[in-house]
Amino acid sequence: MSSSPINLNDGTIIPPIGFGTGTGLYGSECADLVLSALNAGYRYLDSAQMYRNGSSIGEALKRWEGGSRKDVYIVTKFGQDGLKEEDWEPRKVLKEQMKLMGVDHVDLYLIHSPLFAKPNLQECWKTMEALQKEGLTKSIGVSNFREEDILEIKKVWTVPPTVNQIEYHPYVYHAPNMLRLRSLMDAHDIKIEAYGPLTALFRSTGGPVEKVIRGIAEKHGSTEAQVHLAWAKQYGDGVIVTTSRNEGRQKEQLASLDKVTLTADEVEQIAQAGKGRFFRFFMKHIWDEAKP
Repeated sequence: MSSSPINLNDGTIIPPIGFGTGTGLYGSECADLVLSALNAGYRYLDSAQMYRNGSSIGEALKRWEGGSRKDVYIVTKFGQDGLKEEDWEPRKVLKEQMKLMGVDHVDLYLIHSPLFAKPNLQECWKTMEALQKEGLTKSIGVSNFREEDILEIKKVWTVPPTVNQIEYHPYVYHAPNMLRLRSLMDAHDIKIEAYGPLTALFRSTGGPVEKVIRGIAEKHGSTEAQVHLAWAKQYGDGVIVTTSRNEGRQKEQLASLDKVTLTADEVEQIAQAGKGRFFRFFMKHIWDEAKP
């Protein structure tokens, strides 16, 4: 597996692995952990209005000895349940998040969910394009978008999304709506940003991929987590976003990029085993799994 940056469809590049400040860090001050991730070698920090800890990134950047803003790829997203719509307006949120992080632009700005695209998907995407033209963000993209959501903004886009950040692991990729989504994304060179890549290891245990991944990990002299991350990156052909409160695991996850390169046969073995179970953990409320 290569740790080389990935080319996006707008001509920019993105690091292949990101350190996320959601899930286990959601809603908590985490500057020490962000700083440890930077010191471990992460150069992509993934944040969001919803995570309520943007100031932790700002604090970590201030304390980071030997590094600076230009060395880090910063991603944020707008949208948060429990707020009035005006409190997740894209321009307002971006400026608020930039202030919290102490930066004058972000590298990638995402719509966190189609449910936060107000007044509608098309008008919201036009606003995202305007923010990019103004230089407040270098790239724009989406998160948790289904096939129908991308098709809706396609009607008006002059700039397609660079990425779609979605839950992606062996127990979810094979759902029919996910396969349709992947086909559409590939057609427009929209990269997968795989979040929750370790879901099959920690949240859906005892499943059919365990034996397969254990054997592959032994063969490569790696951990099972590293194999899961390698699979998500290689089969997804995009970026992986992961997180941990444990500094040792931060380093383990980052090292997966260079430690494990799965063969085509190994990638397919895991994919086939994953078909033996379906499990989605995140954003269930926006996915209609019964849709054929």
